[in-house]
Amino acid sequence: MTIPDDTQGRQRRRIAEAWLADLDAALVGHDHGAAAALFTPDCYWRDLLALTWDIRTFHGQGEVEAALGAAHEPSGFTDPVLEDGDPVEGVIGDRTGVVEAFFGFRTAMGRGRGFVRLVEDGTGAVRAFTFLTTLQELEGYPEKTGIHRRRDNRRAVDGDRENWLDRRIATAEFATEDPEVLVIGAGQAGITLAARLGQLGVSTLVVDRMERIGDNWRNRYHSLTLHNEICVNHMPYLPFPDTWPIYIPKDMLADWFESYAKALELNVWTGVEFLDGHFDEGDRRWTVRLRRPDGTIRTLRPSHLAMATGVSGIPNVTSFEGMEDFQGQVVHSSGRTEDLDVEGRTALVVGAGNSAHDIAQDLCLRGADVTMLQRSSTTVVSLEPSAARVFTLYSQAEGVRPLEDTDLRSASVPNALLHELHGPLSKVMAEDDKELLDGLRAAGFALDNGEDDTGFYLKLIRYFGGYYINVGASDLIIEGRIKLKQGKGIEHFTTDGVVLADGSPVKADLVVLATGFKPMQEGVRALLGDEVADRVGPIWGPGPDWEQRGMWSRTGQDNFYVLGGSFAMCRIYSRYVALQIKAAVEGIAPPRWSTTEVGSAR
Repeated sequence: MTIPDDTQGRQRRRIAEAWLADLDAALVGHDHGAAAALFTPDCYWRDLLALTWDIRTFHGQGEVEAALGAAHEPSGFTDPVLEDGDPVEGVIGDRTGVVEAFFGFRTAMGRGRGFVRLVEDGTGAVRAFTFLTTLQELEGYPEKTGIHRRRDNRRAVDGDRENWLDRRIATAEFATEDPEVLVIGAGQAGITLAARLGQLGVSTLVVDRMERIGDNWRNRYHSLTLHNEICVNHMPYLPFPDTWPIYIPKDMLADWFESYAKALELNVWTGVEFLDGHFDEGDRRWTVRLRRPDGTIRTLRPSHLAMATGVSGIPNVTSFEGMEDFQGQVVHSSGRTEDLDVEGRTALVVGAGNSAHDIAQDLCLRGADVTMLQRSSTTVVSLEPSAARVFTLYSQAEGVRPLEDTDLRSASVPNALLHELHGPLSKVMAEDDKELLDGLRAAGFALDNGEDDTGFYLKLIRYFGGYYINVGASDLIIEGRIKLKQGKGIEHFTTDGVVLADGSPVKADLVVLATGFKPMQEGVRALLGDEVADRVGPIWGPGPDWEQRGMWSRTGQDNFYVLGGSFAMCRIYSRYVALQIKAAVEGIAPPRWSTTEVGSAR
């Protein structure tokens, strides 16, 4: 929509205020058809707990009307009000002149925030193309931050000899009481959830099998750095220092995890083996057994269990014929390769995703003669400018808007719409990377642009794999310093290497299986058995409405949640998992959202 320059801000504000007033009037009048008519025919409404007490996307006026009819009155959604500050003009896809506005509202559960993108529909009417509603705070249970800070560290009274450290040690031991929540995994998913729960006053224990907090990053290959910019990766409450580099090295990140856990007063047990657990339907508690580093077995009875072992959980390690006769070393990409003496040795890296490329690059630069076995095609993009385009929203907002605002804008674009937007975007990336991609093709590297030409980011949404963000390995392949083998995989091992499915032999002193990880449902199966795993069902990948299956909301197993994904995903969605758990602990959680066909975004 075209707005004269001298009145842009005020006019956009009037447009947004009028639209919200019309929506409020339609809902107050219980006219859900009129409310849906305020949306474009191809609209998207995404709700994070606010109305549905779930994470749902609704596509098109019909779904929006049906969902509002089912969720509006039970949720108590009311009083949508534009936030202070003028709305801005934005662009989404091929739509320009979009009015973008933050708004607040109330529900029966508490305080919410939303974000709407308004467009002209060709007739002069203003309608919503995307509409986001999120629950931010439970009524009566604010986070203990800012003006709600705790006051339990005031001076001691007579007879009280405990100081803060004494209380922290006692609390973390859980010697006389059980935690309300047990979180399995102390990576970014686990500690961000624990931080959120801590600020809501929910007793939480995090357990991890590794020796130190941060070892999930510390123990990975030597050259690893994060493949997206620091502005995307901050953690709740405690952002990374302004002095840090744009791309964070793994050891810097690992040490930060330890500092973060201390600063946020998280209760973490490391070196712990999770033995088993089962849920008692009668008293609504789990019984879990843990083996601590000294060999003692602790039995705990938390109300809620959260699996935060990450999307990359159980290594997918295949056993090949003849492997026991191989005279060299075999390691999975999840294990340590940096301690291996590889100079002058031959190494075969099986796989062609991010980990395979990074490890191949690391081994090559340390003097190994490296061959990469590519079993299927891979999507490759440059780190800059291509991969950075996906996170432009964050880089442009850094230092300009609060990170929580940017997270809200990011969450307002549902996966179903990303599917449409990333087709054109991936073509721009391919043009940016033409020289790189032509070089890889000339070297015999098999490329694709995603199963429906939507590029690497939709592969992340679908599989969390199948792509490589180039930080140098592609250049080494083009130069011939990393050799390339094509084939269907390894047929069998020999004493001095492997034989591929096409019959060709490959000599190797070291074989690195960069063969990925088993589905997350198998992680549930390993921890809690077949019955729970089957009840939870598949995890990760788009469901009927393109929301991630089994993630960040109530699963098929009561009192059980699954978290994982990128730093941004963990930061954003840990809030909603924590709110769901807090509401359940306080006995105020609404019933499950209806499992009708409402919401099948594609």
